[in-house]
Amino acid sequence: MNPLILPGLSKQSVMKTTCNLKLLLIFFALILINTTLPVTAQDDANIFPLDGVWQLRMQGSTTIYNAEVPGVVQLDLQRNKVIPDPYFADYEKKLQWISDTGWVYEKYFELDKQFFGNRNLQLVCEGLDTYAKVFVNDSLVIIADNMFKTWYANIKKHLRIGYNKIRVEFPSITKVNNAFYETLPYKLPGDERVVCRKAAYQFGWDWAPQYVTMGIWRPIYIKYWKYINLLGVRFIQKSLTDSVARMSATFVLNSALADTADFKLFIDSTVFFEGRELLTKGVNAIHIDFDIQHLKRWWPNGLGEPTLYNLGYEVWFAGREEAEGHQKIGLRTVQLIQKLDSIGKSFFLKVNDIPVFIRGANYVPMDNFPSRVTDSMYTALIEDVDAANINMLRVWGGGIYENDSFYELCDEKGIMVWQDFMFANAMIPEDEAFYTSIRDEVIQNIVRLRHHPSIVLWCGNNEIEEGWKNWDWVKDYGYSKEDSARIFRNYLRIFSELMPSAIFRHDTLRPYIRTSPMHGWGNPESRKEGDLHYWGVWWGKEPFEKYNENIGRFVSEYGFQGFPDLTTIKKFTPPTERSLDSDVMKAHQKHPVGFETIDEYMPQYFKVPSDFEDYGYISQLLQARGMKTAIEAHRRAKPYCMGTMFWQMNDSWPAISWSTRDYYGRKKASYYEVKRSYKDFFLQPEIVGDELKVFASVDGKTDEKATLLVILADFDGTVLFKETVNRSFSCSQTEIVLDTNLSTYLEGQDRSRLLLFSQIKNMLGVRANNVIYFVEPKDLKLEKAPIELEYVKTPKGYLLVLSTNKLAKGVYLSTTLRGEFSDNYLDIMPLERKQVFFETDEVVDDIKSMIKIKSLVDVYLEKPDSETEQ
Repeated sequence: MNPLILPGLSKQSVMKTTCNLKLLLIFFALILINTTLPVTAQDDANIFPLDGVWQLRMQGSTTIYNAEVPGVVQLDLQRNKVIPDPYFADYEKKLQWISDTGWVYEKYFELDKQFFGNRNLQLVCEGLDTYAKVFVNDSLVIIADNMFKTWYANIKKHLRIGYNKIRVEFPSITKVNNAFYETLPYKLPGDERVVCRKAAYQFGWDWAPQYVTMGIWRPIYIKYWKYINLLGVRFIQKSLTDSVARMSATFVLNSALADTADFKLFIDSTVFFEGRELLTKGVNAIHIDFDIQHLKRWWPNGLGEPTLYNLGYEVWFAGREEAEGHQKIGLRTVQLIQKLDSIGKSFFLKVNDIPVFIRGANYVPMDNFPSRVTDSMYTALIEDVDAANINMLRVWGGGIYENDSFYELCDEKGIMVWQDFMFANAMIPEDEAFYTSIRDEVIQNIVRLRHHPSIVLWCGNNEIEEGWKNWDWVKDYGYSKEDSARIFRNYLRIFSELMPSAIFRHDTLRPYIRTSPMHGWGNPESRKEGDLHYWGVWWGKEPFEKYNENIGRFVSEYGFQGFPDLTTIKKFTPPTERSLDSDVMKAHQKHPVGFETIDEYMPQYFKVPSDFEDYGYISQLLQARGMKTAIEAHRRAKPYCMGTMFWQMNDSWPAISWSTRDYYGRKKASYYEVKRSYKDFFLQPEIVGDELKVFASVDGKTDEKATLLVILADFDGTVLFKETVNRSFSCSQTEIVLDTNLSTYLEGQDRSRLLLFSQIKNMLGVRANNVIYFVEPKDLKLEKAPIELEYVKTPKGYLLVLSTNKLAKGVYLSTTLRGEFSDNYLDIMPLERKQVFFETDEVVDDIKSMIKIKSLVDVYLEKPDSETEQ
């Protein structure tokens, strides 16, 4: 049924707009005077683009290179073959000179006489990285100091008919930062990067290289208008019920004349409002109220359809279209519930009044050079997120406020977004100009992003408060009591005053928290309230089993590293450097004790191979094992725990890291484990001694009926115990759905050759599977057995059917063909016929010959025991 839209611009609303213009000006003053509403190129057709081919030179040099805008210096130098691929080998340390040098971008462009018929010509720079001076025909028009802001300048008086020149000068970021840092009355945690409003990860992180970029990293253009400059359009959801959404549209615009203007509103291509309003010269605010009836709500992934309404608008003045655009919005409510209970305080989200268990991941920028991330790369990532049954991404605070395409895809797929503001692991300088820049950045990005229904939470920063309280910053930097109080007071000014105030003024649809996490993982309170970053595993070197004891109300960070696929390693290493102790491999492992930590964990669970390729394969199985243990612990604790978000979804460069999907989009074993563990139905069998308990629940709006199947068998497929249970599975809590003693069936059995398979199935098909073993993988008595492969050609690829007469564990499928496996690094039960779809556009005569199959037994049996120690 089509929605019924009932518009109305009431007389009272018009009078209020006109008579209370001074009040409205005060209301919008924070935007209109101190910063400007970001109107992107896609929202306004009245632009003259300046993207494309520019010229680049080093400051003081006459050597000129062709450059691409949007872009950054490092990429332009690579394209001109001045430097090699920054990600290959260990070139990172050899390319640091680039940020120690100043650079200049220049472009000539031509304007005809007709162009000057517009009353206003405004230069818009959506992203200048970071310190920059912009000149138009040698007149300075912009001085920039914030990568995250859009910069504006009225430039009509500086332009001329014919050829014009724009020049953007970027001084050395390193030198500017060092000079600013030296002026501070005391040093701050985070060192020189704290004085720079720039993506923190580009200064290096424990998964990212140090490439401090400079350049015009987002679109640049001239916005022109004759009579009206549309500063912003905001669609506000004032109330929402199942029957009606009460809405309003607010146009904020600057008119060059006092006259009438025509306003139109659309849904898709259907006009539902046309009206004419009298404008005063200067700033105007026009409010239009309307209802959407017979509505469909926006639902998160797994709970329903993420319905979007495409609302368009036009503004006409003197018979000319002055502005047009559109926004896709979703109708939904969201609440963060933090209520006292018998243990502490809850922490969970309700969307459309339904408590949602978060199955999430932490997201970092997709490239250390973010200007080269394309829409197709965003699409591939979000499709992988969706396929992995993930319902939330946390946009981490050491990266960037992402491009519009990212949020639009999340809107379309129902992927909720936890949006950090871009502050991480460092205190903030107490400087008024710096504060003003932060204020503008915060307001601009709230206004740019607020219409996205996917964004369900604002968070002030990542780990700053934890660092202040738990990482000995006060002691290490030798702060006096007065200095310490002053620094933290400045912190509160930004995160407890500025941010919540800006959100209150400019957003109505999502809650805000000051920092993540609330408490450090060493504090017992972190298990009782707020969100938890649990790093006892990895940083604390605790075994995976500690995940079962350290469960918070919402676990927003945890993880373990794994190697990328060997194909990826070959892209950044010469053949002579493919060993664990090579300089290149060390250069792509950014954690100070990363290899040491993997080495320490691996023999606890797996035999350690000496072969480099096998070591990488086992490291992936190890990472997946840790992820599975953590996710099951968190889901088993529902509703005490209502969220699990692993670190991390993706990489910004090819590296050994915590990612489940590497820089090139290749999926690790942990990705497939997340996909299995994040299904709507949660299923976990647990054996303590001879006692079997099966935990289960379903993430949804209602309970669901299904059948539980549990089989105890040996590796040859002999069934020792089988139980079937028909029951309803709860959506509100995880329950024990089967509790039985297996001593009769286990007596006399070799537990190193046993498995327990469990499955939930209903009329929609298999909803969840799980397999557990009685000993660690290193102690399993695996036997070599042929894995048979059959296939059926389909329009989109090949349906593969894998089978074996004995257990095959950790089965890894690989091919040189272009394509994706729907499942991988899987266990195949004896006598099971496992289906895996290989999606590809390539056609071959014999797909079987193109697929390589490897399993854990291949690694264990091919090497003598003496060679499995390292």
